Amino acid sequence: MCECKVSGVKISFMNRLIQLFVLLGFLLFGSVNAQQDGLQLGAFTLFPTVGFEYGHDDNVTYTSVNNERISSNYSAFSPGIRLETEGEKTDFLAQYDYNRTTFDSDSRLTFEMHHLLAALGYSASSRSKFRVSTEYFNGTDRIGTGNQQGNFIELDLDPDEWHSFGLAGKWHYGGVGAKGSIDLEVGAVNRSYDNNRIFTASRDRETQYFGATYTHQLSPKTNFLTQFKRTQIDYDTATLDSTETRIMFGAEWQATGKTSARALIGYLKKDFDNSIHNDFNGVALEAGMTWSPRSYSIFDLTLSRETDETNGNGSFVVRNSADLGWTHFWKARFSTTANVGFSEEDYQGSSRNDELNYYGVSAKYQFSDWLMSGLGYKHFDRSSSISEFRYKDNALLLTVELSK
Repeated sequence: MCECKVSGVKISFMNRLIQLFVLLGFLLFGSVNAQQDGLQLGAFTLFPTVGFEYGHDDNVTYTSVNNERISSNYSAFSPGIRLETEGEKTDFLAQYDYNRTTFDSDSRLTFEMHHLLAALGYSASSRSKFRVSTEYFNGTDRIGTGNQQGNFIELDLDPDEWHSFGLAGKWHYGGVGAKGSIDLEVGAVNRSYDNNRIFTASRDRETQYFGATYTHQLSPKTNFLTQFKRTQIDYDTATLDSTETRIMFGAEWQATGKTSARALIGYLKKDFDNSIHNDFNGVALEAGMTWSPRSYSIFDLTLSRETDETNGNGSFVVRNSADLGWTHFWKARFSTTANVGFSEEDYQGSSRNDELNYYGVSAKYQFSDWLMSGLGYKHFDRSSSISEFRYKDNALLLTVELSK
């Protein structure tokens, strides 16, 4: 049944029809001209992708008030393109991704994201490698997330629009077979909001960082890691300027052909420029493990303890999180994935404390090297010490992806 909205000249059925025609065109183009390893353009290789998702969400704005819950079908369109080349000394990558999600119930809830990335690598010698990159985002936050959590929906605001621009440089020194190697990184990211300035101006900020990681080989399958990172966060108007210092120690290892892991634990300190905010120091954690009891069955576990900038409550957030995923290939082309996880967020300087529990299941079928389709379900349940931030959400989705 065609569901049309005259207001705003928004016709959801036509939007989906256009998206489907793009998909069909890509499918025809891919079947005629593309090869499994992308499209060759001289020394460059082009990798186009197109994704389409259609689903249903029973709490679009993540509200805690039952009679204000919006239940809606939605569609997401996500084309992308990657261009890369690799020479004897240099390599280059350019990438563009776009995502637009539209809800049938209200076109005002639409959110989108543009993402551009470019990177250039240079090998000065067999031991020394450099890489510089730049990254740009321009998009909108989904209502119910970011700055518009809780009862912000009652203010009838448009989704928050923002953009960010970042530059980064990395240097690796250490040849193949060397006992030790070092990696240096330096970068800066500037993030600014473009609308709803009464609420978003205080979130504009610039982040500058530099860090170093020393890797020492203890055995052919085990490396010892020492890491240092310092981050300076400067806000345009808010009194939240701070300096974060992180010192970590850990290891990475390939225990067997079935198990690989990386774990870092250490000390994290956050110092605020303004004394009205309390400083923080505590344990930092970054760990991940992959276990494959069979070549067709993979388990992934990630753990972390970190800080994050606040979206309005308190001065910053301390987050503990864990995620466990299992992917199983029942056939060469058919796989299922299940994941479960949680995060605890403590808003320092505020009475707000959240706990988010989630799980999901999905199934994918690879029709060919370039065509995949899937079906999935996701459930989220956030409890909070402040009632307006509590919510439950269920989403069912069907996906189609074409890639080269």
